[in-house]
Amino acid sequence: MHKAKSFLSSLVYNKFFWQFFLAIFMLGMAVFFIRSQHVEVVQITRQLDTAVPAYVVLGMLLTGVYIIAQGQMYVYSFKALDVDISLVNSIKLFLKRNLISIFLPAGGFSSLIFFTREIEEKGISKSKIHLSSTLFAFCGILSVVLVAIPVLGVALLSTKLGQTEILSFLFLLVLTAFLFITIYSISQKTWAYRYISKLRPSLSTVFDDMIEEQISRKHFWLTLLVSIAIEFIGILHLYICMLALGFEASIPAAIVGYIVMVILLIASPFLRGLGTIEVSLTFILGQFGFPLIAAATITLMFRFFEFWLPLIGGIVSFIMKKDSIVLRLLPAFIILILGVVNIISSITPSIPTRLRLVKNIIPEDLIVTSNALVLIFGLILVMLSIFLLQGSKRAWYVALALTLFSILGHLLKAADYEEALLALVAGASLFYTRENYQLKPHPRFVKISYAVFIYAIVAVFAYGVVGFYFMEKRHFGVEFKFTDSIVAVLKVIFFIDDRALHPLTTFGVHFEESIYGASGLVMLFIIFSLLKPYFSKPYNTAEDFTEADALLKDNGISALDYFKTYPDKFVYFNEARTAFISFKITRHFALVLEDPVAGSVEEKLAMIQKFEERCRDTGFIAAYYRVPEESLDMYKSLGKKSIPIGEEAVLDLTKFTIDGGKMKTTRSAINRLSGEGYVFNVYKGQQKEGLLQKLQTVSDNWLRDLNQKEVAFTQGVFDKTILKNQTILTIEDQEEKVYAFLNLVPDYAPGEATYDLIRKETDAPNGVLDMLLAKTFLFLKEEGYQYVNMGLAPLSGIDGEDLTQKTIKYAYENLKAFAQFKGLRKYKEKFFPEWKKKYLIYGHHYHLLQVPNALKRISEGS
Repeated sequence: MHKAKSFLSSLVYNKFFWQFFLAIFMLGMAVFFIRSQHVEVVQITRQLDTAVPAYVVLGMLLTGVYIIAQGQMYVYSFKALDVDISLVNSIKLFLKRNLISIFLPAGGFSSLIFFTREIEEKGISKSKIHLSSTLFAFCGILSVVLVAIPVLGVALLSTKLGQTEILSFLFLLVLTAFLFITIYSISQKTWAYRYISKLRPSLSTVFDDMIEEQISRKHFWLTLLVSIAIEFIGILHLYICMLALGFEASIPAAIVGYIVMVILLIASPFLRGLGTIEVSLTFILGQFGFPLIAAATITLMFRFFEFWLPLIGGIVSFIMKKDSIVLRLLPAFIILILGVVNIISSITPSIPTRLRLVKNIIPEDLIVTSNALVLIFGLILVMLSIFLLQGSKRAWYVALALTLFSILGHLLKAADYEEALLALVAGASLFYTRENYQLKPHPRFVKISYAVFIYAIVAVFAYGVVGFYFMEKRHFGVEFKFTDSIVAVLKVIFFIDDRALHPLTTFGVHFEESIYGASGLVMLFIIFSLLKPYFSKPYNTAEDFTEADALLKDNGISALDYFKTYPDKFVYFNEARTAFISFKITRHFALVLEDPVAGSVEEKLAMIQKFEERCRDTGFIAAYYRVPEESLDMYKSLGKKSIPIGEEAVLDLTKFTIDGGKMKTTRSAINRLSGEGYVFNVYKGQQKEGLLQKLQTVSDNWLRDLNQKEVAFTQGVFDKTILKNQTILTIEDQEEKVYAFLNLVPDYAPGEATYDLIRKETDAPNGVLDMLLAKTFLFLKEEGYQYVNMGLAPLSGIDGEDLTQKTIKYAYENLKAFAQFKGLRKYKEKFFPEWKKKYLIYGHHYHLLQVPNALKRISEGS
């Protein structure tokens, strides 16, 4: 009952809920109005079909001018604060804010705080961005008032205005006055400043910076002038809609209708007046003598120009970012759709009127051949879509060529201009995203494919020629000569229609089908072979790893450096062999462990560039895992992107002690276990087989209990040959049974130690890992180490700067699937370490979807 009351209370006082409810109510009222007034959708559709194309095109062009004008408003509003921003960036800013305003409460105002990062990256302060946006909004409202006063005055003299129009105008005056008073109050730091600062203390600093800014009067007036021009564009839009639909256009109706629409747009709590504006504008136009269906149709066309086209522009502005995931996936999806459309179009009957038109111009054999080729292109395009997702450069070339051939094929086979248009869109999307397709197949592998291609074609051709030459007459009704056999095979392979080549027996049918099948299989195999990026593994000699170990001793600076020459890794050197990169490969990914090993930042940068070039030439995508925060600028200079993946715990041993209240729980566990006879042992170098077998038992039980298998890449695996030469630390009982152990591995960070495996027995007593770690830290402190690296706590410390990080942060904090990561962070925190952020470096947001699975595969050795 208490939960129910709490829920109802939160609902009643939830502003967003009521705004959303009001918006849905308005949409419902719009539906009710349409039904009650018998506004037939079919009649509106018929009315729209009669629209004059020239006026529709003019309206769309005017929408383009409207969007450019909105961008110019932003240019002048920023220039008023002596900030330069390009018109292109301003247009993108408007389109994005306009799109998101639909989904925000009071979207016209609340959207102004979004999409500031790109501008901030150019060195422009938040206070200037927010002040410019405020100036933009203020001029947008003030321009409506300035336009409304004279035009409504004229309309009042020439037309009888209703109570609705007059009240709407009064509301606009009140709103403008309130906005002006609020801005003045903030500038004077009176009631509005105090109230907003109390509500959001962080805004007080922004307000202070805004108050200190000097605004250029010239550019303020230019902003207002452009805003006034935008209002006249809106009026002209409504006027054009009347002309486009063949009605007698009314200037007063266009003026009053537009002004009321803008007022409702400003006052709209949600969805930018969707539903409310449609009903209100239809009603107002009705007062000016327009029939109901005509008024509704004019309204819908006007909303198409002023609402839906800019909305589509906003969606496109998101998609058309070069690093957009949608844009990365879209061409492959369009190619897949084009392939399916090609297949369906080739096997379904053509439209008779179009087919007759084509037959009067083009020979019938060419029409049939075009139809067959469209089918083949469709099959190939479906296959190509997979390789386009991988980023194959060769697949891009083939797909672009096939889209052009598809355009021609669809036009030739039956003047199917709709399918040809889809092919044109597919080709355009491929051309626009051409930079995303860089993976090249290995030259040696391609050479093999060419050889297979030639042999396969020769084999199929020879099979067909020999078959037709020795074919008995009764199977096809024709006695084939050698030249006839060659022509017949070519016609079958290339789907050229020939009514003389018609099988009369079952054997003849099967023989013809066998050539079709063999040709198709060969073609698909060759396409697969030529397009598939080369995913073979590189090879390193024992001398390579010896050189890499030597470089680590000279230039190693990280706790992860030891694992860069671990048996599961590959190493790639520069030409001088003074630097190297450690990596693993899986499918088309080369995952690099941390930074390159080199003597300087410049050499690291050159090493990364060389490795990236090598990856492009051999068909791999490079990503860099667990990169330290101090290396981010190096990767950003190469155009790479980054995302935090967690924090590494580093314990300061000079301050570590098990004394004091903070370590009471750990100290109690040590005292209890010591009293029960458990001891801490250190085994240095050359371990005996008996100890290694005990450790093997603990390790196997540990993995079995957790239902896991060994994982590598950033850590080691249980390998007796490796552990034999390392320092082992254990917790044992009086009978020398090992209950927990860890092994120390080389750490190349100055004064730092680190451990790798840390495992315990199934029946180990509570607190055994606490005792093992605390005793290990004290041992390392005695050995003279200043720090100990405790490893990564995955997903911890993510601030949530963008949508991706906010999603990860929410999942980490709220989902059960990530509880183990939270537990790991909490466990390490009991020793009070310092935390250092680690990052994943990648090239495209699309790769971010694939890297987690790639990491899983290489860690598990698959």
